Amino acid sequence: MSPSRRAALAGPISLLLTTIVLLGSQDHLQKEDDFRPAPTAADCTYLKAPDSFPYSVELHRREVSDRSAKLGNYLEPILVRSPLPSADQAPMPRKNLVDDHIFGRLEAAGIQPAPLTSDLEFLRRVTLDLTGRIPSVSDVEAFLSDPSPAKRDNLVDSLMASPEFVDKWTMFFGDLYKVNAAATNVTVYQQGRDAMVSYLRTAISENKPYNEMATDLITAAGDNFSHGEANWVVNGTVPMGPVQDTYDGQAVNLASMFLGINVVDCLLCHDGARHLDTVNLWGKDRKRAEMWGLSAFFAQTRMARQAYPPVPAVSEYVVSDLSVGQYTLNTTNGNRSARQRIGNVTSVVPTYPFTGESIAPDTNRRQALAMYVTGDIQFSRAIVNYIWGKLMVEAFVTPAGAFDLARLDPDKPPPAPWTLQPTNPQLLNALSRWFGENGYDLRQLIALIAKSNAYQLSSAYPGAWKPDYVPFYARHFVRRLDAEEIHDAVVTATGVLPSYVMDYAGSLTPLPPVSWAMQFPDTREPRTNGTIAQFLNAFGRGDRDLAARNSSGSVLQGLSLMNNTFVMQRIHANNNGSAVQRLLAVTSDRYAIIGYLFFATLGRYATNEELSIALATMQRLGNARGAEALQWALLNKVDFIYNY
Repeated sequence: MSPSRRAALAGPISLLLTTIVLLGSQDHLQKEDDFRPAPTAADCTYLKAPDSFPYSVELHRREVSDRSAKLGNYLEPILVRSPLPSADQAPMPRKNLVDDHIFGRLEAAGIQPAPLTSDLEFLRRVTLDLTGRIPSVSDVEAFLSDPSPAKRDNLVDSLMASPEFVDKWTMFFGDLYKVNAAATNVTVYQQGRDAMVSYLRTAISENKPYNEMATDLITAAGDNFSHGEANWVVNGTVPMGPVQDTYDGQAVNLASMFLGINVVDCLLCHDGARHLDTVNLWGKDRKRAEMWGLSAFFAQTRMARQAYPPVPAVSEYVVSDLSVGQYTLNTTNGNRSARQRIGNVTSVVPTYPFTGESIAPDTNRRQALAMYVTGDIQFSRAIVNYIWGKLMVEAFVTPAGAFDLARLDPDKPPPAPWTLQPTNPQLLNALSRWFGENGYDLRQLIALIAKSNAYQLSSAYPGAWKPDYVPFYARHFVRRLDAEEIHDAVVTATGVLPSYVMDYAGSLTPLPPVSWAMQFPDTREPRTNGTIAQFLNAFGRGDRDLAARNSSGSVLQGLSLMNNTFVMQRIHANNNGSAVQRLLAVTSDRYAIIGYLFFATLGRYATNEELSIALATMQRLGNARGAEALQWALLNKVDFIYNY
């Protein structure tokens, strides 16, 4: 922006900053330091990632409660709600299994749920949750004018049939499986990463049953540039040590990604006693030798590294299974403590430690492992928990990869002082069984949750809210948008599409440029545009390796939305294709301009106070500069970067 242009906007920006303060400030962002989990088991080398620390569930729920209450109160003048039902009114209608459990539990506890959210709120919420995008103006107008009583269910079906749904959930599984071109332990290069992303995209697009997806990844073979699923095996590589370290790394990935059990990492160094006594009831009684049995399933897997002739500096891996290979107890160096013989035992037989199942000598180890994993109810629990947390904000078990297998059964509660771990163990188990009975269908699972009235509750709670209500899901919890969602929301709201180069020298197939961050194959992209990478990193997108996604607020985020060229270049009337330019070309009606920008940016009507301030701004600055200032202000409002 030129100095003269910046000076010309100084007045309106000052005025609009006042507007933002009046209508909701960045104080509603959660403060990272207030809720950082306290490290425990510090002597365990492998509990280093922030999301791996067992932390206070009570503190986490207070965070969720406080964030939702603050933003809910801020939005109260905006939200269009029905009044809270009185005690003598009919209970909340139940549409499916989710509602039966949520509302049955609320009724038993004497807790009133929040009312159902309005159509506008639901449209924005579910569009973001299922596609990672905010609704367009045409989407808003079409949904408001749809008279069908089934329009919410129809919207869910429509969103799940969209290419944007595939983008969002490819990103989700890319995060879960840590699809990276280069991580701490191994480099699969962009070719391997693209092959893995292509596999995931195809699986999501074709709605491949989740048990088949898991089997593909666990049993994958072939070169990792042509067989994308093989990259899951390769990504378990642990260098600078004996081969047993890699077998352990693959076992850790399997347990955490497919079963949601992170203590396997700890147990592969030492027994659980004295290390997990106050952390994990199941883990504290486990022996290191039991986890070796899980690693032994990978002991006949080979990953031969070979040159990739088209690009001499790049190497690929060829994954295969041999008929020989043992997990031997003969190491004294590497990334884990020494593996020493136990009596006369010098090698470990593959044994699935969660059920005790073992295999016959001539059985393909990884195929048997895939069968054990996908037949385990914990396999269903883990993915149900991951997806529930994505849609409902508060997972059944938090962190989502920290399951305690001894605290999941409501019919067999743990001894005091331990308590049941999930927020709603009955529903978690019921959904897990339902998922298996319905063919491990991810879309059916997502639809079941999104179509429930429990998902569609308002985030504003008219009664006296208590943090104790969090495990009951008595309201919908707010969440800050992911970094990619914020980028794509700015693009949708302003109408100015970017173009990011994804192709690179040595790629196996030409990669077309993309306009949406949700289409990036990696959280390190775009590599060709540092400004955009910095913008995304400011919102804590993580690196799919050591840095997990982070939804905490920061000053840098506020400055990025206020000043980053990615935002600033999209608000101007002279920017070809911008919402402001297109508006001014067809109307001079200030009410129409204001209404359109509110629909396009926030997906709702302006309140009377907002309308008054916006009209005054345009009266003072004129239509062009006033519309620019309003667009900038709306992009900087708290509710723009939150899903509620």
